[in-house]
Amino acid sequence: MKVRKDVYGLPKGDTTLEWYEKAVALMKTRDTSDPTSWAYLGAIHGISPNPQWNYYWSQYAPFPPKTETDGFWERCQHQSWYFLPWHRMYLAYFEQIVAQAIVELGGPDDWALPFWNYCDTENPLALDIPEAFTTPADSSNNLWMPNRHNQVDRSSVTLKALKKKIYTTSPQETGYGGPETKFNHSGGSNGALESYPHNHVHVDIGGAMGNPDTAGLDPIFWLHHANIDRLWQVWLNEGEGRSNPDEKNWLNFKFNFHDKDKQAVTLTPKEVEDTRKVLSGYTYEGVAPSAPGAVTKAAKGAVAGRKMAVMPLEIVDATQKAQALTAQPSRVSLSLSAKKASRKSAKTVSKQEGGKRMMLRFENIKGTGLVPVQSVYLEIPGEDGIPQAYLAGSLALFGLERASTADEHHSGSGLSEHLDITELVNSLQDSGKFNADKLDVLIQSNRPMPNESSVSVGKISLYSE
Repeated sequence: MKVRKDVYGLPKGDTTLEWYEKAVALMKTRDTSDPTSWAYLGAIHGISPNPQWNYYWSQYAPFPPKTETDGFWERCQHQSWYFLPWHRMYLAYFEQIVAQAIVELGGPDDWALPFWNYCDTENPLALDIPEAFTTPADSSNNLWMPNRHNQVDRSSVTLKALKKKIYTTSPQETGYGGPETKFNHSGGSNGALESYPHNHVHVDIGGAMGNPDTAGLDPIFWLHHANIDRLWQVWLNEGEGRSNPDEKNWLNFKFNFHDKDKQAVTLTPKEVEDTRKVLSGYTYEGVAPSAPGAVTKAAKGAVAGRKMAVMPLEIVDATQKAQALTAQPSRVSLSLSAKKASRKSAKTVSKQEGGKRMMLRFENIKGTGLVPVQSVYLEIPGEDGIPQAYLAGSLALFGLERASTADEHHSGSGLSEHLDITELVNSLQDSGKFNADKLDVLIQSNRPMPNESSVSVGKISLYSE
């Protein structure tokens, strides 16, 4: 059984990445219509609408007709409860195909995909893309890609998602794995892990990684997703009732792939819950494997009970028109006392009264191009009257352009994001700095906004229990 290892823990002299680079080079020579080619595998995740004109895709022309790729290309699941199992399947077949290419080249027969653990706070290099992917910075290194940022921000790799005890997102609570959907290539709300660190790492790196339609062409993509896959097992190992969905619509949904022999195959989430049973099987270095079915009915009942007990959030105030996000900071004002007196007032939110939840929701986010991570602050007047900004969170709009375009898979209504601001509001109230009648929200881009990019938020809302 293969063991996927931390790329930064590979011992001196290890050849894992050397053979990976050689396999990528070989796979790039194969026709785009070949299911074991680099381009074909990248297109499974997504492909640009006009790939022959796309900077990253044009080198892989000619492209096969849609009749040959329908059901196999553009299949990635995002903003969905299938996000985790689909990407596990995708990585498994990718690893199998790369491993066979390495054997063809005369390499070892036990190659396993490493993972990039950018969350490791004890490793001073963890936030950096491994050196093998960045040097030499030219086309002679098949692990190198142009236009990348070679480091991610520490704030992007938080593991707060692991605190979530429920897998499926609902209107009342954000789950670890995402909202219940049918096939969902893009658009809607993220699960906690998909938002942090998944989307943030994609957007921080930028380049091909910044867009789902090109991300699969970047060799670092696969190490990033190996870490996301690893974190699924880490979450299950946290216990306290954590479990995968047991609904048939999740367990038995079929996804199409090709194996190393170019044969069409299908897999279901039920078949990939236990990594030891995925194809030839694998585990992650430092992570104990466990059978997902081992969670007791009592534990699942406890989770269901917590889910039922969550108070619904009511809208307190919302913007009335779309808000464009530009290179300059954007500000909107919301009122915490905007609701009628007959409803519970958001002013009652405090630690002493049980910490009622408050949330900012950003709906119908639409745009074009690659948009940097957007930091969201609450602005509170200081004693001298000068506003002070307090970080509430950030928005990583991975897949923005695709989600903004209507097609056969989705409506084009854009992305939705939400930020839980309960702890921040509690802290500001306790310090006496909070004005319940006015909530100024500041949105600022972490990096310069590209001239060819645009983004607007259809509605910004404040919700409270």
